[in-house]
Amino acid sequence: MTIFSHPEKPLIDHLREVANNCQTIIFERKWLEKSPFSQKIIEDVAYLCGSFHDIGKATRYFQHYLNSPKHDIIGPKNHALISSLFVREVVEIYLDTTNLENFDKRILTTFAFTATRRHHGGLVNLEDEVLLNKYSKELKEIVNVFEEIETQKIIDFFLAKLNLTYSFDTFKQSILKQEYENAIFDFYDDQIKFGDYEDRLLSQKIQYFYIHQILYSTLLLSDKTDVIVGKRQKSDNKFPLDGVINYRNLKKFNDVNQNDDEATIKLNEAKNRAFYESIENLKKVYNPNHHIYSVTLPTGLGKTLTSLGVALELRKLNTDLQRLIITIPFTSIIDQNYEVYKSVAQTDDSSIILKHHHQAEPAYKMGEEQLEPDVSQFLIETWQSEVIVTTFVQLLNSMFSNDKSLLMKLPNLANSIIILDEVQTINYDHWKLINQVFKQLGELLNCYFIMMSATQPLIFEPEKEIIEIVPDYKSYFNLFNRTKIINKSRTIISLVDFVAEVTTYASDNPKKDILLILNTKSSCLKVFNKLLENIDSDKCNLYFMSTSITPYERKRIISFLKNKPDTKQQIVVTTQLIEAGVDISVDAVFRVLAPIDAIIQASGRANRYNEKDYQCDVFLYEIAESKKGTSKVYGSDLILKTKNVLSDIHTIEESNYLFLIEAYFKEVKKQSDNKINENIEYIEKLAFLSSGEFSLIEERNSKSLFVQINEDAKNVWNEYCNIYSDESLNIFQKRLTFDKIKAKFYEFVVNIPLQFGQKEISFDSEQIFGFHIV
Repeated sequence: MTIFSHPEKPLIDHLREVANNCQTIIFERKWLEKSPFSQKIIEDVAYLCGSFHDIGKATRYFQHYLNSPKHDIIGPKNHALISSLFVREVVEIYLDTTNLENFDKRILTTFAFTATRRHHGGLVNLEDEVLLNKYSKELKEIVNVFEEIETQKIIDFFLAKLNLTYSFDTFKQSILKQEYENAIFDFYDDQIKFGDYEDRLLSQKIQYFYIHQILYSTLLLSDKTDVIVGKRQKSDNKFPLDGVINYRNLKKFNDVNQNDDEATIKLNEAKNRAFYESIENLKKVYNPNHHIYSVTLPTGLGKTLTSLGVALELRKLNTDLQRLIITIPFTSIIDQNYEVYKSVAQTDDSSIILKHHHQAEPAYKMGEEQLEPDVSQFLIETWQSEVIVTTFVQLLNSMFSNDKSLLMKLPNLANSIIILDEVQTINYDHWKLINQVFKQLGELLNCYFIMMSATQPLIFEPEKEIIEIVPDYKSYFNLFNRTKIINKSRTIISLVDFVAEVTTYASDNPKKDILLILNTKSSCLKVFNKLLENIDSDKCNLYFMSTSITPYERKRIISFLKNKPDTKQQIVVTTQLIEAGVDISVDAVFRVLAPIDAIIQASGRANRYNEKDYQCDVFLYEIAESKKGTSKVYGSDLILKTKNVLSDIHTIEESNYLFLIEAYFKEVKKQSDNKINENIEYIEKLAFLSSGEFSLIEERNSKSLFVQINEDAKNVWNEYCNIYSDESLNIFQKRLTFDKIKAKFYEFVVNIPLQFGQKEISFDSEQIFGFHIV
């Protein structure tokens, strides 16, 4: 008889595709050089996991369920556990042919078991995987209903490749005698929990953790590739390694226009020097065994193109590197950066460049072909592209999650260059974790990290753990005096007095555009409303910006700031969402007290292009009514460190900002070093489920509000309602259909957080398909 894995798909065909995919993924990536296991051993173990991950489907119970018209269940059809126990047996036989030490044989055998067992669900902690006694009765029933002749043929077919033999009857007897149970439990108890594993170095424990994750994610990716994508021809197109050079030439960035003013010429010359000197310096400082680098430059000096140029040059130096992953903290600035990268690539072929975040439309284009929605979604979410523009959240979830849909990206971190843009936005709580994990992943997966910022945090020790690519980077901070910080925060003032000072400044400087940055949405709104009372709308355009308004409105306001609609003075009142990566330039900034890196980022929104013929003011205030909110947003410890650094400073010019940055981050580093990181402890204990609770951003319960702000909003809302009220579509089909309009839909969504202790928000409208509307 023919045994099937899926409707009309013979089991042996599915297993063969998955096994070959597993082997190919490990083979192609040239990783694991620093691993306790050779790449060949991991390749063979992955092959065995793929070969037998669904062997439990070869039972009469499962075949009846699969082939009966109504999928009748006549007995236990679960196949993952019995398959994983079989994988454990054959991996153990294979490893006995190697010269690995006994501990490494047993832990790798256990990893093959857990990776296979959880290929249909999320990982749990290793400690919880070893308790199998409650499954004994069901396993004995299942093992007695295998189609044994066909199963043995499958076993012989796959083991022949590794010159191994194994009898299904031997496996059957081990299940009936419960020999597996004590073997797994005793190993965990004797070796992991109380054995010599505890005495191993942290770096070794991290390596073991990620060996497991590599096996697991490779199996997941291979399995889903066969089911969703099948065999598909890959694109022959490539991202041009000289693309940035060509793009800069096209834009005539290298041509100094002598008709420009002196300040503009000076800025353009500095950008060119930073770009070319960084690429040349990379050739000197690059070491294949060193995996962490930095690009440190002041705001406005072209870090986006410089880092891309450096990454492409790194690919020339190391031809094993296949992928470039560009990560950005906020979805609000991904779109503008993605357009630049796409212009450099000169294509919208998704196999060459794609954008991935939770609101992006899952449309994958290969050449001129637009792939079907489910295939598109899979290829995007598993980063099947040469250049990926995504978020910190997507990157770090692929490293720490226990969720299979997120972990499938992990194999595609191998042989990659990973840029972290605006890396200073990562909370110092995570510094120790990132330090330890990035160092080990760099070696295991042959990937290289580039940390990019104007305010480089001390996540890694300079010159030892991290190498700066920009030669003499400090000279660039001394080059410009575009702004100066005027510290008025040593005296606390009221919100009313703050508004009065802004009003007076605006009145005295009617031609200056002003940016106000506050730390909470409530204080931002209060200041905006007060200014409404004081500002003459005939002379000034006043804007309010926070996450309390739709992304559509925020983008519109930013476009007004970049391209003034008229000659009126512009004043924008906003939260800190404006600080990182938003490409605007104003004449003056009023910033409520915040950590030093946020203050410096705020100053980068003034005189950004050195286009003013005067030094722009950045006023720093502490507002009495905002103290509590500021501490909630940033933490009282960081605010205290900021006050200490600023205690003796009244005015400081941009040429000296680096002094502030370095002094501040030295203090923060002490705080980070003294902080216990639970996620590191979870990794050490192989607690996959607990590690999966990692969250880069503290999540708050919220309610989603759809704002019908214009006709486009009303139309896309109607489309949404039509999709989810269509009874002819199942929930999966509805989601796929919605994905086509998702990017546009979320332009009009506002997430309103619940206040502490609050369970509900009172809206005027009932919830419709998960959203309130207004």
